[in-house]
Amino acid sequence: MNKKAIRFLFLVTAFIFGSQYLFSQHRRISRPVTRAVVRPLYDPALNQLLFPGNSAASWNTLFRSFDSLVCKGDRTIHFLHIGDSHIQAGFLQEQLNRELSDLLAPGCGGRGFIFPYRMAKSNNPTNYSIKFSGNWNHCRNVETSRDCDLGLAGMMVSTYDTLSDLHLLLKPSPVAYDFNDLKIFHDSSANHFTIDFPAWQGHFVTLQPEAGVTEFKFDTYLDSLWIRICRTDTVSRNLVLYGMEVKNGDPGIVYSSVGVNGAEFTSFLRCNRLESQLREVNPQCLIVSLGTNDGFVARFDPDSFLLNARQVIRNLRRAMPGIPILLTTPGDSYRKRRYDNKNLVLVREILIKIAAEEDCAVWDFYSVMGGPASMMTWYKAGLTAKDKVHFSKAGYYIQGDLLYQAIRDAWFIHLDKRKN
Repeated sequence: MNKKAIRFLFLVTAFIFGSQYLFSQHRRISRPVTRAVVRPLYDPALNQLLFPGNSAASWNTLFRSFDSLVCKGDRTIHFLHIGDSHIQAGFLQEQLNRELSDLLAPGCGGRGFIFPYRMAKSNNPTNYSIKFSGNWNHCRNVETSRDCDLGLAGMMVSTYDTLSDLHLLLKPSPVAYDFNDLKIFHDSSANHFTIDFPAWQGHFVTLQPEAGVTEFKFDTYLDSLWIRICRTDTVSRNLVLYGMEVKNGDPGIVYSSVGVNGAEFTSFLRCNRLESQLREVNPQCLIVSLGTNDGFVARFDPDSFLLNARQVIRNLRRAMPGIPILLTTPGDSYRKRRYDNKNLVLVREILIKIAAEEDCAVWDFYSVMGGPASMMTWYKAGLTAKDKVHFSKAGYYIQGDLLYQAIRDAWFIHLDKRKN
């Protein structure tokens, strides 16, 4: 064997043994074991109602009503929740209503104010259903290019048909809803129509044309109703419906909600009948959950947002002086499913500022759920939709449970102070 061959064989042998040594050494290197830090779903320490300014006074009045309902069973407490798509879905309110009813009173004072969303080609809450016939047009407060006559619901439906039918069914969730009192909110053109009930005759009617309300009282309790609307003349006018209210007068909790997909604070400034219809419904507590869509724009204007949000609260105050109002900050959300929405930090700060100026309580859900980028934590837990803006049914139930706990704990603090 020549020298070149011997040298080549030596290099190959060295390479083989050297490589084994290196690889064996590599296997012996102990890498530090890293454990993934699991971010909590929410912060229990922050889950409380805040009472800036003089907001505690009106809430103490509400809590005294809680006391009386529990001890005497002598009243109905009506909550009205105003918001966007998070509220139109209905799941948060369903959970909150269930737990408030379990806490304060086993009965139910009725379903409260409802809107036939399906007639407006939109999604309906699951605890009541609407079937209808006839041709109905609709308008929503998010349609900025249209000049519509709107009320508390932020939507309206209208028809020119000579004959239309509505079938209302209240489903037993979370409690068994029934009613013996029905109010229909409409415009003055109702004088050209009759409203009757083909399957039911035991009722009497109170018409308030100046308020745009027709009230029907029944001699028994119902959970469904067939409503027929007939034109009485040939005048070319349409009937406009703004919503209905169903109640039974029993002691307990009534939880109404009005939500419009895509709604901002400015959307409810377009509702010219909001104040008059709010007075007619006459709730004992208002909860306002808006701001998600206001902050979803690429160029967020904090000054305009503050002015619009403040004006909505002042309009509500003008309609219902002294009523306790709760502002909830919107939860975290993402843009295009990838980018955390930084505007919501400003939305939160402005809403807390307005609450202090206008004597409103605050539930800071943005902080409770974890603040910036917390939507991803909820998403990974399967509690949100794929858009990382909306929640799943289970996610809304958790949100409703958290709000219930915050209200309950504030009431318990009130009770402890009264003992002392």
